[in-house]
Amino acid sequence: MKKFTNYSALVVDDHIETLESMQEYLEIEFSKVFSTTNAKDALMILYKENPDIIFTDIKMPEEDGFSLIEKISNEKIDIPVVIISAYDNKENLLKAIKLNVVDYIVKPLNSVKLKETMNLCLDKLHNEVKLGNDYIWKKDKALLYKNNQILKLTDSETKLLDLLVRNLDTPVKSTEIFDYIWADENKEYNNKSLRNIIYKIRKKLKNDNFIENIYGSKYMIRSSR
Repeated sequence: MKKFTNYSALVVDDHIETLESMQEYLEIEFSKVFSTTNAKDALMILYKENPDIIFTDIKMPEEDGFSLIEKISNEKIDIPVVIISAYDNKENLLKAIKLNVVDYIVKPLNSVKLKETMNLCLDKLHNEVKLGNDYIWKKDKALLYKNNQILKLTDSETKLLDLLVRNLDTPVKSTEIFDYIWADENKEYNNKSLRNIIYKIRKKLKNDNFIENIYGSKYMIRSSR
């Protein structure tokens, strides 16, 4: 099974030959590939189609690629972005780093380099798990974000989310959760202590309660993809 079968991509480039070449290559890997020659239409596609990865040129008519990336960032849209440009200069590279793009590929395109970059994007997608409507869980840091801001959690709340995300779409017994949270304390199972943690984290989540109660004293988080 191909790695990118369940993902879609958006290509933005005013150079038709590059645009068509990129689209043809990516369609072999991705389930859907959207393309456009300008930043304005790219934003419309982004809002409507919700692609998983964006590949964009820098120099384009009316609005450049950097402006597009800044708008995406200002909208709090967390998506891997790759710059593809004919310009290889320090100023552009530094700006790309500041905007936290995944990679900066210099034209002409190289299929080996492009595949490496795609894998970097996939790593980022796998590391970040969308929870509910507004939250992102970053597995490598075990941190919960809302609108790019870290939501403060206790150690016990962090362990709870970590375990449920590791078992996404699978109900986890309350006894297993308890043992995971208090593994180092050798405590006897206490359902009230566990329910207290879940109550507190739900209070922090307010109306976006993505932790489900499952029959049989189990809890689960469903994938939001």
